[in-house]
Amino acid sequence: MVLNSNSGMILYEEFGMNEKKGQKDLHKILMSIDEKDESAYRKITGCFAYDDFTLTVEYVPEKPGIRPSRLRVEMPLDTTKFPREILSTRSREIAARDFIVRKFDSKVESYSIFKRGVKGGRIAIDRPGQELLEISAVVVGDDSIEIRFIVDLPVKNRKVHSQTAVELFMKKVPLIVRECFVYENLNSEKLSDWIETNEDADVLRSMLVENGLVAFIADGSILTRHSSTGLEEIVPFTSPEELAVTFDLPNRGKICGMGIPEGITLIIGGFSQGKTTLLRAIERGVYNHISGDGRELAVTVPDAAAIRVEEGRKVENVDISPLISQVSDKIDTRHFTSRSAFPATSFAANIMEAIEIGTSLLLFDDETMVTGLVDRDARVQALIPKEEEQATPLVDLLPLLRDEHRISSIIVGGSGDYFEYADTVIAVRNYKVFAVTDEAKRIAREKSSGRVLENTGHFSFPAERSPITSSLEPVKMGEEYFPKPRGKGYIQYGDEFIDATKVTQIVNQSQSRAIARGIAMVHRLMDGSKSLREAVYRVIDRVENVGLDTMSNRHMGDLASFRALELAAAINRLKKLRIK
Repeated sequence: MVLNSNSGMILYEEFGMNEKKGQKDLHKILMSIDEKDESAYRKITGCFAYDDFTLTVEYVPEKPGIRPSRLRVEMPLDTTKFPREILSTRSREIAARDFIVRKFDSKVESYSIFKRGVKGGRIAIDRPGQELLEISAVVVGDDSIEIRFIVDLPVKNRKVHSQTAVELFMKKVPLIVRECFVYENLNSEKLSDWIETNEDADVLRSMLVENGLVAFIADGSILTRHSSTGLEEIVPFTSPEELAVTFDLPNRGKICGMGIPEGITLIIGGFSQGKTTLLRAIERGVYNHISGDGRELAVTVPDAAAIRVEEGRKVENVDISPLISQVSDKIDTRHFTSRSAFPATSFAANIMEAIEIGTSLLLFDDETMVTGLVDRDARVQALIPKEEEQATPLVDLLPLLRDEHRISSIIVGGSGDYFEYADTVIAVRNYKVFAVTDEAKRIAREKSSGRVLENTGHFSFPAERSPITSSLEPVKMGEEYFPKPRGKGYIQYGDEFIDATKVTQIVNQSQSRAIARGIAMVHRLMDGSKSLREAVYRVIDRVENVGLDTMSNRHMGDLASFRALELAAAINRLKKLRIK
């Protein structure tokens, strides 16, 4: 293995990849394999120096007519003419990389080759979503930029079609690379806006805690999403005066919007008025959004956790006793385990697991909660004594989390019993937001619910759990069985599928791919002494400090950054997981 110390990229001495050839050599190889079996394409694996960049054919499958081949191109920064200030900080670099990928993606159709009777010729790259995440499709080194993409190599009747392949490698690939990598070929104004928008969002999020806030939504934001993934402009967001906060950002300058304070926030409103839309914007505010999305300045503390019912999920040795003291005489809820959890126990486990890994904000929507764990009103209290009730509802739990552990919560719900305990009450009417805290407190005083607070006066923080190392080992390894996703939220780990589709803060398949590899990293870290939390954060630190390339030695171009909460959530859903 050879490490390029200048770019931080790894070249592997396999298939002759340490031997760099020229563009003419690639042309010669392609012509020499014309009409041979498609597997002959494997002869082009390796590095080829063009005039202004290096092309590496990283991987060619045995049947390239069925599966795509992986390519990467490295161009010196001096050749790209990128101004150094564009890449001067991590925030700016991540945005620039994202911009290049989207530019490349917008051009792949025009540079792909489609010929009658010839299969292949398509160029593609991992396509980002509305969130702006760190991605592995573009990597910036000390003095070079690298882009990673895939190509469907052209075949005809399962044989190499050299004419199309030559056109692809000698003409199309160089054109698209230069159009996307050379600064003068880019829309510099749009690139600057892309970078500054991302930088402002990072700065804004970093100022939340010091200002006693858990979330902020700028005036003019567009929160409503179309049922697909497009944008649907309905009502631009306007902050109620009572919650208005002003920030001064490095690029956009002064902005005003709604700041949601720490503590318990209740969001109320009629059916289909925009309550859930507001909560979803807060939920996704842990990530930055691209310029033009509408949520560019809707940000949330980075460790916010969305909690919901997840009937049927695996739960392994989780202390759910603060919420459910007893399920049956034979089950100890301090060490609750279930292969297929009921709604209430799955909901309780999701809360406790998030607290164990680390969160300062819990997000709840009454549409995805268990009724019995939301409230226990005065009438029920009068009919069913506390000693006969095994569940502690959120209305009793959330004040303890706030007061003892500074864990805030935002809950969408219709229970007036929360009026007495909520620090902030927000009403949503036809997608417009109103601060109604004072009115809610007045109603609570004048129309007492008669409810008695039922909690122990103390919340025991969950103990950190330690997985048994062997339970994290996939049954089979190797490229075909290496952890990989099967759609957003579905992850294959060895011979097991992890269903994380209800983990709603996994936002795209690239994250799922990276999380899958993150599980393998956690497995390698487990030595019998580390807790799950410790191992997960070691992985997060490694990825943040070294980059996504630390997760694979194969220059994967289809990974995206993820949080500790989602990595732990995937591990907690492993069917074979065992806890000491």
